[in-house]
Amino acid sequence: MNLANNYFLLYHGTQIEKETTFNTNQYKNKADFFDIAALVLSPTRKNAQNFIGLNSFKELAEQISDRAPHNLNDLLQLQHCLIDAITIDTQNEDLEKLNKAFTYLKEEGVLEEANYNKLLSLFDPSELSSRNDEKETLPTHHNDEEKKSFHEHKEQLETLIAELKTLFNSAEFKEELDSTQTYMNTQKFSIGITGVMNAGKSTMLNALMGKEILGSAVVPETANLTIVKYNENPSANVFFWNKHEWENIHRSATEIESIAQFLQETKDTFGDELEEYILPQSRCEEVDINNLALYTSAEASGKKCNLVKYVELKSDLEFLADGIEIVDTPGLDDPVIQREEITKEYLSQCDLMIHLMNVSQSATLKDVAFIIDALLYQNISKLLIVITRADMVTPKELEEVINYTKSSIEQQLKAQNKDSKLDYILNTIKFIPISGRMALLHRTGRAQEAIDAGYTLEDTGILEIENYLKETLFGKDSSKTDLIVKSTKTQLQKTIEKEVKSLNYEILLLSKSKEELEADLQEFNTKKSTNEKIFQAMREDIHVYKNDAKNYMETLETFLENELLDLQVVIKQRIFNDVRYSFEKTKKRPASSRIKTIIETAIKDGIIDVVRDYRYKFIKKSQDIGEVCEQKYHDFGFVLSHKNDNFDARGFFQDDFKSGFLTSSNEVLVTRIINEVAKSKANKLPEMDRNIEKFIKEEFEPIERNIKSKANEVSTQLIESFFKALQEPLDVFEAKLIKDEKTLQNQIAQFEENEKNKESLTLELHQKIKQLENINKGLKS
Repeated sequence: MNLANNYFLLYHGTQIEKETTFNTNQYKNKADFFDIAALVLSPTRKNAQNFIGLNSFKELAEQISDRAPHNLNDLLQLQHCLIDAITIDTQNEDLEKLNKAFTYLKEEGVLEEANYNKLLSLFDPSELSSRNDEKETLPTHHNDEEKKSFHEHKEQLETLIAELKTLFNSAEFKEELDSTQTYMNTQKFSIGITGVMNAGKSTMLNALMGKEILGSAVVPETANLTIVKYNENPSANVFFWNKHEWENIHRSATEIESIAQFLQETKDTFGDELEEYILPQSRCEEVDINNLALYTSAEASGKKCNLVKYVELKSDLEFLADGIEIVDTPGLDDPVIQREEITKEYLSQCDLMIHLMNVSQSATLKDVAFIIDALLYQNISKLLIVITRADMVTPKELEEVINYTKSSIEQQLKAQNKDSKLDYILNTIKFIPISGRMALLHRTGRAQEAIDAGYTLEDTGILEIENYLKETLFGKDSSKTDLIVKSTKTQLQKTIEKEVKSLNYEILLLSKSKEELEADLQEFNTKKSTNEKIFQAMREDIHVYKNDAKNYMETLETFLENELLDLQVVIKQRIFNDVRYSFEKTKKRPASSRIKTIIETAIKDGIIDVVRDYRYKFIKKSQDIGEVCEQKYHDFGFVLSHKNDNFDARGFFQDDFKSGFLTSSNEVLVTRIINEVAKSKANKLPEMDRNIEKFIKEEFEPIERNIKSKANEVSTQLIESFFKALQEPLDVFEAKLIKDEKTLQNQIAQFEENEKNKESLTLELHQKIKQLENINKGLKS
């Protein structure tokens, strides 16, 4: 709310729009402009005629304007124009001159004490001068904001919320502040830990957390994905495979020998007991943390780890207290490809991935393929590669390992015809060598042993990793931090704006007589039925559009089916063409590695294209609905800002449909096709073509089911969120009417008491409004 609106609300007890323009700016340089302006701003609606009827008043008004006011409306419009002129480039000394003139008018009996106090509150030099300096100060302020870490932002925002609670009068809006604070304090920062078996994942994690919560002390040879979260009460839960997932493992075993061996081992161990664990819905079991190894260790004799899908471990470790969650994955060389699928599911939601490589076995084909897949297809935007057991080699050898890894990534990208992504990938990766064992000694009370071996804590590399994590997750350049802070500020702005409107309404009511208040309440009751019909009609319209969006999802599902069928044809044709070309040019079959690259690249790129087109169609439909709803609001008389974020589907869905669609393993399909190509003959390519078509069709069933399921899940969630946002203006307006009515009823009930103190109450409310407006301005900068 600007100064003119504040003036008319506080001083006149009403709100007035500027209709006519009095030219006052050109007179601002006159020596007596602010003295005369003080006089013109002094009349209220109640005593205006006492001033307008005086020729001397008109003559003075003509000295600071192109004409004099002749009636009440003229005077109000002139006052409006004067305030607009005062708010633009007015110096501190001029504002002080204005206030001295108000003091003179009070001493001469022209201004009553109450009105004098209101004018001083409105034209406070310290506040108005800061507004005039805003253009100069905002860029510096903005840069200061950019330099803050998440913890600094959080501390500042928590202090601000505490201050807002002291300024707010409305209990419901104080509850909104609590909700915003809860949102800020419950945000999670996820770290995915990957690597082959024996890469040193558990040792590094134990060093980071300062306790052997993972690894040889508790979970030796971890064979399952483990999610580590903070909780004051430590506990552990294991989740077993369900029947559908177990059937997929069975199906994979027909083509992949390692899975067949895993399956046979499991059957030999459990026999008929399997039915107790593999249920239609995943069984969850709380277990003693000290006995967790029985469920997660590949070395445990009971082999229960074969039945466990993932583990959720809650710990009270300080390292996790800031909302950090760790996803510790099984080794990349795990024989059960379904575990890799689960790993990718979780990694696609992580804010950061740490990939560990043993210095003596670094940059294996599996490592490089996984790194490229994570950065190109799994939505990973930050990757830290930790070279473990760095104490076993020289610094020069470490440098050679890092260079070799970069070279291997480059070669693999060129093999996939993705060398254009090289700079992006290498710029996304950070390399840090570490001696995990030495770091763990330092962190678990055995520092002297590490020092005797020649390693201080700084030498181990663990501090560099901690600093990297801190900067990436919570630092000034963290995209996650930026998102949380912006969202928190946006929520606070909305709540402040609602509270300011509520306080303004209280001021408006304080200026009215009891008869006017009772008339307002009667008008409320008269309009209530009409408003209820409008609200009902709008809700029904939104409900119809929501059902329309849901029905459209069925059309999109058909679109997905058709696009995925086309993709199958593309994959088959690429393989066939490559095999035929190889026979024609070299008289040999293409290498298995080439066929593998063709299949995986075609599937991943194809699915990305399909999901992108799905996303475009979904957003286009949602945007059309949003625009129709916006027009409906206007038709029903709602006043909405020119650009209302509630109706902008493009902005609303900007970061969705970007992850989680490429988690299915293609290893079975790759194996079947490679085997078929391996026995192909130049004169029998049509037979190979038919078999490959059959394999692709069979193996695409779970891929299609997975993509359709995820697209449906994401779309359903987005529709719920989007239509909730579309209905928000309606809910806010309805809540405001209910609150205004309640405020009006309270004002009538407390009229006599408020009437005694209404001047001080009005000033108190106005001071709160000014403070809230300044806070809101700071949040927007």
